[in-house]
Amino acid sequence: MSKFINPFSDYGFKVIFGSEVSKDLIISFLNGVLHDEVIKDISFRNVEMLGVRHGDRKAVFDIFCENEKGEFFIVEMQKSRQKYFTDRVLYYASFAIQQQSQIAMERTKLSEDKFSHLWRYDINKVYVVCILNFIMDPSHPEKYRWDVVRMDRELREPFSETLNEIYLEMPKFCLPLSSCDTIYKKWLYVLNNIDIMERLPKELNNQIFQKLKSIVEIERMSPDERLAYELSLSAERDISAIAETRYEEGKEEGLKEGQKRIIEQMKNRGMSIDEISECTGYPIDEITRLLKKQ
Repeated sequence: MSKFINPFSDYGFKVIFGSEVSKDLIISFLNGVLHDEVIKDISFRNVEMLGVRHGDRKAVFDIFCENEKGEFFIVEMQKSRQKYFTDRVLYYASFAIQQQSQIAMERTKLSEDKFSHLWRYDINKVYVVCILNFIMDPSHPEKYRWDVVRMDRELREPFSETLNEIYLEMPKFCLPLSSCDTIYKKWLYVLNNIDIMERLPKELNNQIFQKLKSIVEIERMSPDERLAYELSLSAERDISAIAETRYEEGKEEGLKEGQKRIIEQMKNRGMSIDEISECTGYPIDEITRLLKKQ
């Protein structure tokens, strides 16, 4: 077993990036990822957001924070491929956009009526950073980072940068540590190679990664923290096993359905059950049983 918390587990990800104790780590990571952005401080916000109307689907973020300029950051860690994932990201981001008026109203302490006449849709930037532990687009094997903004199709220039989506495909990031010349690349390397924390190389021997090491060392965890981590890993393994079982069951069901269609076509072409059995290798009683289900 590794001596360090798995950063791609729900528990590990939130321990590293989602607590007040490790606030300087998320600031370092975001400043590295965003390049031109300089975040001096952040405050963590409620990760659960309700819809506008009763019954609307809510959004639950992994990490949701705001910097000193009022810009919002959603950081998501996705362990496996999910259908409509990028649409889910857009849906989640919409919460951080549409609720800015409510946040601004609370800060001005004005009544809703007065505030609605004053607010001019001055929406602060929203960044969504998705750390993917799977390959999202295999057609571009060298491209591990995707930067997405609203863009004019003809000019191919940004139309609006209010919403910024960044996708990091971690399995594609294969640079050696010696080639990681920025804090951004060093963070990606460390997340992919957490066991390097055991003996910090000179490239990582700074205050940020020294603190990271102290946070992710399993032996430093309290008994309660260790139990919570183990339970988190166990739950994730159970979910994965259930999903795999359902896939295999569905796959098996699909094979049976395909076999039945082939046998039916053979029968419709005038082949006898003996001939179908000889061609397919299926027992006669199995063929008879499938044909009775027509």
